[in-house]
Amino acid sequence: MRQQNTDKPMRMKTRKLTALLVIAAALLLALPAVAQSGNVTRHAFTAKFQKSKIVVSIWFEESDEGDLSGEIVYTSSKKQTPFRIFGSVVDLPGNQRVYSLSEYQADGSISGTFHIKRNLTDGRLTGKWSDMGSGSKQRTYTMRLATAAFPQGKGGTFAAPRELSGRYSYDRVDEVKGHLGGTVEINRLRGSTEKMEVNITKNDPNIAEFRECLFYRNGVFQGSLSDCGYSFTVRVFSDFVRVRTTSPTDRTYDCFGAFTTLDGFFLRVAD
Repeated sequence: MRQQNTDKPMRMKTRKLTALLVIAAALLLALPAVAQSGNVTRHAFTAKFQKSKIVVSIWFEESDEGDLSGEIVYTSSKKQTPFRIFGSVVDLPGNQRVYSLSEYQADGSISGTFHIKRNLTDGRLTGKWSDMGSGSKQRTYTMRLATAAFPQGKGGTFAAPRELSGRYSYDRVDEVKGHLGGTVEINRLRGSTEKMEVNITKNDPNIAEFRECLFYRNGVFQGSLSDCGYSFTVRVFSDFVRVRTTSPTDRTYDCFGAFTTLDGFFLRVAD
């Protein structure tokens, strides 16, 4: 009786397993970086500015803390340069969810703001975009929105940075007070791998300053001002810093004046 060759089926299984492993590895490499602050929810839209020829593509990620980070691209323009956008999400009465975002130029200056409102009952979308002009000079457009597929190769904006030290900034124009904004500077200390110098300066709407050496642990700096009980966190991501107040709201105003905190999104800029 002829003996059956059992090596051939085994070789075929090995080849199939190897092919599956190669495909799985390729898919993993194609995924964006894992978010530093946890899981993210992804959103993507196209929008037509009514009574104009402006068309934009918008995508952003929503962190588990309600922060938003992504890009807006003016697809109706020739250059189609992506601009970074940052903001936050809030739920309103009537089953409404509002995404409020600001559009940042490469130097940290804010060139526009927009709000996207989603009705959580029927999924209806409404939106409005405004530039930073004042009074009659301000341009405001209603946005006709539609959901879109999340762009391939994008995302990972909440990923850990390659380098913590650097300068981060934002600047906006106020109708009354002129230029308002802030800067975060993070500098390494010689001989220390965890402790770094953190300098924060804001004039939005009043002057607020902080300068101290802080430990960077579990992906975050934690700072406080003991004389007034104000505390905050500084999270550093791939190209921006998020400063968030953690102390009760009614105690923050004793440090810097009414309605002033260190909060903000600061874009990494050239030193």
